[in-house]
Amino acid sequence: FRCPSCTAERLAACPKVTALCAEIVREPGCGCCPMCARLEGELCGVYTPRCSSGLRCYPSTGAELPLQQLIQGLGRCEQKVELDVTTILNNQAATNEVHGTENPLVRRPAMDAWHWQESARKQHLNERKTKMRINQLEDLRTQKVSQSACQQELDMVLEEISKMTAEDNRGPLEDLYGLKFPNCDRHGLYNLKQCNMS
Repeated sequence: FRCPSCTAERLAACPKVTALCAEIVREPGCGCCPMCARLEGELCGVYTPRCSSGLRCYPSTGAELPLQQLIQGLGRCEQKVELDVTTILNNQAATNEVHGTENPLVRRPAMDAWHWQESARKQHLNERKTKMRINQLEDLRTQKVSQSACQQELDMVLEEISKMTAEDNRGPLEDLYGLKFPNCDRHGLYNLKQCNMS
């Protein structure tokens, strides 16, 4: 599935973002409008605005259905938790302990603070590089104007679908039958066999 491109019309229809935002992010899903990022402790989920940088949306601890909580927007933006391999091994060693034996992985010497700072710095630089790569890819996608006729027609159909409303009593799917969906191959060219909806 590919989201329809953000046109000038859609961007113009976006509500203005308040100046009080700590960070501005895009709408969830295929949205184009800028929104305020959620701050630490605020409710979040799959269909809500994203959390600020350095935060992640987590379900409440001990939740019986954590995925359902995230879908319903009942998660909380919290600091990203990076699980340390040594704590995982220590927890496993504590639960699977056999008296009279020692786990050699647990007896490793503790690392000094400099090593932890250095690894945190490297991880931060990697995250920044990844963000820069993602932003560059998004810029390339938006700059990619030379689409084939089939891709352009498909984008127009997707744009029409995004503008549809269910005001009449026919139901939302009835309007889809009137649209002509092009059958494009993976290179963006028309397939020989074109079908009509029945």
